[in-house]
Amino acid sequence: MPKLVIASHNLRSDALKNLANELTTQLGYKVWRKLPAEVRPDQHPVTFLPGIDKVRQFTAFMQAEVSAPPFATSLDAAKLLDSKQVVVRSLIDSSEGKGITICKREDLTIQAPLYTAYIPKKAEYRVHVLDSKVIDTQEKRRRRVEGDAEKEFQVRNTANGYVFCRDNVNPPADCHAVALAAVAALGRTYGAVDIIFNEKQNKSFVLEVNSRPGMQGTTVKKYASAIIAGLPDTVRNPAQRVARPLRPAQSRVRADGKRLITTRKGNKVWR
Repeated sequence: MPKLVIASHNLRSDALKNLANELTTQLGYKVWRKLPAEVRPDQHPVTFLPGIDKVRQFTAFMQAEVSAPPFATSLDAAKLLDSKQVVVRSLIDSSEGKGITICKREDLTIQAPLYTAYIPKKAEYRVHVLDSKVIDTQEKRRRRVEGDAEKEFQVRNTANGYVFCRDNVNPPADCHAVALAAVAALGRTYGAVDIIFNEKQNKSFVLEVNSRPGMQGTTVKKYASAIIAGLPDTVRNPAQRVARPLRPAQSRVRADGKRLITTRKGNKVWR
């Protein structure tokens, strides 16, 4: 019977290692990580494709009319963005706010592959999508530290004290729809979608779709459970191997007339 394997070009990913371990625990058999070309016909792969850079993502969002900040790919075009501030992105395959500079539009001088309009946010969410369904929603919140003054950060990352939370998360009405539309615009069925909510416009905007979000703790358990729920019964509960039929007894005659008998249990005796 087929067994589940994880197919990916990035076998060193810690997220996929954690996922494979959790799937192994929940399924009761070893779930291996393999390159897509190494998956055998008798194996059932769940595939994680390479990430998509942010320029391609914003282009896809625009073409599919997904709610996202306006963007530009040249300095001249960035100066025409309809926003007081512009997010300059010198890296288009980074995470945790790396390579981001925020400046006033009239002060733009930095050459970069991507610029996006800065949209003030009331809240920021990460929506986890698998098989084109929302399986989890988190909100970014800042850790409370005694003596730390209240401060609003334009970039909400771990360096600024922000963490993902699940307790009392109430995303805006359009949040999940925007997340699903963003994933579909990229031609994918899964991803961790980062979304901000602008209170003035009462509207959600997608910032990016992460192809391999950090999977640990509750997050990896939710992904594993969702993957298993979508598996065929034969993969989720593989049957025991069918016992091979016992071989027919074989014999060989000795000079004294005794025969070498191979019993059905595989033992050899002279009789």
